Amino acid sequence: MRIAIIGCMVMNREISRLAADSRHVVRVWWQRQGLHDTPDILRAELQKNIDAIERENEQLRLNQRFEAIVLAYGLCSNGVIGLRSRSLPVIVPRCDDCISLFLGSAERYRELFHKLPGIYWYNRGWIEQAFTPSKENYRLQREEYVQEYGEENADYLMECTNNWMTNYQHCGYITCPCGEQPEHEAYARQAAEDFGWQFEKVEGSMTYLDAVVNGPWDDKRFLTCPPCSRIEADYTNRKFRSIPCEVDDWEHKQESR
Repeated sequence: MRIAIIGCMVMNREISRLAADSRHVVRVWWQRQGLHDTPDILRAELQKNIDAIERENEQLRLNQRFEAIVLAYGLCSNGVIGLRSRSLPVIVPRCDDCISLFLGSAERYRELFHKLPGIYWYNRGWIEQAFTPSKENYRLQREEYVQEYGEENADYLMECTNNWMTNYQHCGYITCPCGEQPEHEAYARQAAEDFGWQFEKVEGSMTYLDAVVNGPWDDKRFLTCPPCSRIEADYTNRKFRSIPCEVDDWEHKQESR
């Protein structure tokens, strides 16, 4: 089977290893980390990739064409809601975000969410690819604010930007099955100490990510959105459902881009 995967760079190590070893032919389109902070932009970028994959697919020989598009994304601040395709099924994990994928299941994520209220998650991908809370990162952030807005405004912006931290009590560090670097755990432990959080080390799992790359895409863990359908929110643990699109409306939207 030939699969097109659209993934966030925080999963680069895990998905790259799984893709290299997959029995399927896999090609990955990577998105920069942080797009979930602006869901409309995330949605637009994902749709742009889906459209590009389908256009390219039409130019390939029949035996080289992709048979499915898999999103290595969860709900991600509703960034996947409204996505659609013309000719390929779009498959998306039924989870809130990448933390479920790193932990191995949405059920394990919910279990830890209730066991460790107010938890901020770190792992190798987030530390390498994202702006994660640390004294050093906040020092650099304040310097940028000072250069842009001045000292007084920088202090105010730092207070507004970081007041969310008072809601957190735990620092969860998810280990990487692909291989650990001691400095990543040390980074998370230092952040926990700096911000007064209780440190929790949690074993990571490749189970859910393996299913993203290799299947099976069973209905319990994944939504398969057929061609000429769009992803719609389902306000249960299933997260999504698919509904048919009007073909005329779809083609009109495509032509107006």
